[in-house]
Amino acid sequence: MGNEIRNAHKEEIAEIMDLISRCVQVMQDGGSDQWDALYPNKEIIALDIERATLFVCEHNNAVAGIIVLDENQAEEYKSIQWVHNEGPHLIMHRLAVDPQVQGKGIARRLIVFAEDYAARNGYRSIRLDTYTKNARALELYSRLGYDRRGEVNFPGRTASFPVFEKVLNIGNGQEVAPN
Repeated sequence: MGNEIRNAHKEEIAEIMDLISRCVQVMQDGGSDQWDALYPNKEIIALDIERATLFVCEHNNAVAGIIVLDENQAEEYKSIQWVHNEGPHLIMHRLAVDPQVQGKGIARRLIVFAEDYAARNGYRSIRLDTYTKNARALELYSRLGYDRRGEVNFPGRTASFPVFEKVLNIGNGQEVAPN
């Protein structure tokens, strides 16, 4: 079966965009305008691949999920009262699992991968935002130990984005093992 998580390759961009398209359809069918035809688009995904920040999880030799890990915080994050202000901080973006294989733990595996990646690379915390209308993601992040720190708003979206942080406590003798 295999659930390898690795950097995405530029040859996979069409497959990744198909996965995103299926996710957008499910979101819109459920009343969420989090993603659409403009975001995330092919140019954004190509740049993620070029920067080696887009990771894929394979399931049955196909791209089943994606996640972007980088240090790019939205400007709106400046208004958040973070618990851990000293960096570096790993920012999680564009977590998506193909609707055809949801419920198999792929999102959780991608998040655990992000936590391992953060610990290996000396990050102090992981930060992310998700959409208020994305109940499954809100529940998942809370269950995996991410604490809600506030919310931000992005132009063109009808609802707010709760912002989460998980402090990793690297380097003070109290390293927290990822879930």
